[in-house]
Amino acid sequence: MTQNQFQNTSGPLPGERDFDPYDGDLDAQSAWRNFGGLTLAEAYRKFLEHPGAYSEDFMWMGGKAFVYYFPVLERYLLVTPVWSEENGSEWCQILGLGSPIQCQFTEDCLPEVRELVPRVMALITHVRDAIDVYVSSGHPYYSNPEIHQHVSEEWDQLEQHLQKFEDG
Repeated sequence: MTQNQFQNTSGPLPGERDFDPYDGDLDAQSAWRNFGGLTLAEAYRKFLEHPGAYSEDFMWMGGKAFVYYFPVLERYLLVTPVWSEENGSEWCQILGLGSPIQCQFTEDCLPEVRELVPRVMALITHVRDAIDVYVSSGHPYYSNPEIHQHVSEEWDQLEQHLQKFEDG
């Protein structure tokens, strides 16, 4: 995805009802408060402030809002290293992002959400390749089999879940 594609997504910004289609979901309303009315560029900048906190918003926002803001997660996963070291502490920057994506793909999800399956599958491949590079580095934390398994498991589960939508 190029920067130009990211900035020029067509269509109106999702409204409050697109975030909370069932009118009353507190988690969806929180997602609206955090991302409602933001352009993709603004939403991406906000997401970068605290990805761990904002990732759950993508789990609970309605399908139309998720489709609109999916490029935020996509871009983050494509440009952010899997691992980071900050203040002498190593941590995984992508852990916890597969689950919010998976939650959007339900039997009754919008066709527009289903259309994202090929893009998500490409992200899974990208994430796996990135994880493998770090694991082969021999770094004591990054190559720790327990850590690697924990991170990979989430993305494996997402792939298995999405295969239902590719075949059906």
